[in-house]
Amino acid sequence: MTKEGVMQNKKFPVTNDEIMPLIFKYRRTGIVPEELGKILLTIAKNLSNKGSFHGYTWKEDMIQEGVLTCIYYMYNFDPIRYRNPNPFAYFTTVIRNSFLNYIKKQNRHGIIKDWCYKIYPILEKEQAEEEFFELKGIDYTKLKD
Repeated sequence: MTKEGVMQNKKFPVTNDEIMPLIFKYRRTGIVPEELGKILLTIAKNLSNKGSFHGYTWKEDMIQEGVLTCIYYMYNFDPIRYRNPNPFAYFTTVIRNSFLNYIKKQNRHGIIKDWCYKIYPILEKEQAEEEFFELKGIDYTKLKD
């Protein structure tokens, strides 16, 4: 990535000059053009190959979440408001924050899964000892202990 907001990829180069007309088209019609979706997908895929996001098993889900978040927050980008608009930087930041939030969410789910796997043998043992066993819901607030 250079200073002007250009991501050089041999298959699909992305520049601010390519993104801006698509954003104006979106703001005029309210429909996201397919070319803009491809650009967002390319930005998300290239960002997911960075070292900080590289080793996750749910990388494809993270990419899809990033593109969806970009589409959700696309209307907040106002190219007329700034003298030098940089949609590439805006979308890269949105995707990066989406990746970080997705990783936090997956870590929370991982903690819940680990806790459930640890408690399962205890529940199975108690159920074998007693004939009547009432399964209660999990209190997620106590998982941080």
